[in-house]
Amino acid sequence: MPTPYAVGPVNAYALPGDPFTLVDCGIDTLEARVALVDAFEAGGWDLADVRRILITHAHPDHYGLAGFVQDRSGATVYFPRREIARVRDKQMLFEVGRLLLEAGMPLELLFKMDQQRRRGPRARVSDEVVPIDEGDVFDFDDGLRLNTLHMPGHTGGHVVFLDEAGGVMFAGDQLLPDVSPNPLLEPSLDEPGERRRSLQEYLGSLERMRALPLELAYPGHGDPIESPHALIEWTIGHHLKRKVEIADHLTAEAKSPYVLAQELYPHVREYDIFLAVSEVVAHLDLAVDDGLAVVERHDGVAVYRAA
Repeated sequence: MPTPYAVGPVNAYALPGDPFTLVDCGIDTLEARVALVDAFEAGGWDLADVRRILITHAHPDHYGLAGFVQDRSGATVYFPRREIARVRDKQMLFEVGRLLLEAGMPLELLFKMDQQRRRGPRARVSDEVVPIDEGDVFDFDDGLRLNTLHMPGHTGGHVVFLDEAGGVMFAGDQLLPDVSPNPLLEPSLDEPGERRRSLQEYLGSLERMRALPLELAYPGHGDPIESPHALIEWTIGHHLKRKVEIADHLTAEAKSPYVLAQELYPHVREYDIFLAVSEVVAHLDLAVDDGLAVVERHDGVAVYRAA
């Protein structure tokens, strides 16, 4: 289904066994609604057939149409518990804004980005969703069995769904064939006032995926991944290489992540500035851990210099 984002179209997966299940469901725009209805008609199904909707994470392009499908089918929506807490907490947006200011983003740019966000597609988590956690299992009458695995990184509550017998994983945005998932700048749900170390979490999830019996992965964006382990290895290597590249932009003079993002990604605009700053902060965390960078605080802003 189309999205208004740079990442391009988003995938939803229809599993027409009993019970008929959707894994993710697309963004709530007219174009995406039409695409979803057309795809169902092409498959000989009806939205009323859907009994379950499994959500991988709380980004609008993955759960925005849950209410639309639920209204037409009465389907039960299953949502990662930690993601529900993140999107229902009205303080979360303020906390993300605070983290961006700490990364050196100018206040006027932050206001502008928020105005752009408000004009974009909206999504909400219904009070009727069922929270899911690590280990929850979804069975089908044809023998398919999807096990829920908590795989933080792209977001703190992201889950994937694994059919271990078939070696098939519905990966959401944790494994993508054409781009590396962005480890987003987010506050920690476990430590109030602290920032989530998103890239460390993501690399830990990739290490866990390494040990899974994977033959095929269905990503949130792009074509099916026929060699998941090869992509896992590439993604780990990409982030370790990127850590060094970003650290190489540091000098004896301290720089904020926002300044570094401007140097590394001079052409990004609007929401992509948030993605660029997230990318820089995440890799700076690795650089500090490895002794390649030193972090200091100047007037409430985290700044980094070469070690």
